[in-house]
Amino acid sequence: MCECVGGQEYINERFKTKLKIPIPAELLLVILATIVSYFGRLKERFALPIIDEIPLGIPAPRVPPMTAVGSYIVDGMVVGVVSFVIVVTMARLMAERN
Repeated sequence: MCECVGGQEYINERFKTKLKIPIPAELLLVILATIVSYFGRLKERFALPIIDEIPLGIPAPRVPPMTAVGSYIVDGMVVGVVSFVIVVTMARLMAERN
């Protein structure tokens, strides 16, 4: 993923004068992986789990089961740390540019 983003920055910077909007490398990567998975028949050949249909809309909110509260707390802490790192990184990037 890091190389994808690095390549994206290089391509967007190089063709900035010719492109009106930046190239969404992550979206192109998802489209490419979907095409490879479909035509390569990865589900049948390697028994890979693949989502067949994605439900439309937003599921109704519900209270999660309270049997795994400990894992919710740990997951919440991990999300908090990752979010903090992303915000600090973006702040440093914006500080360098400005």
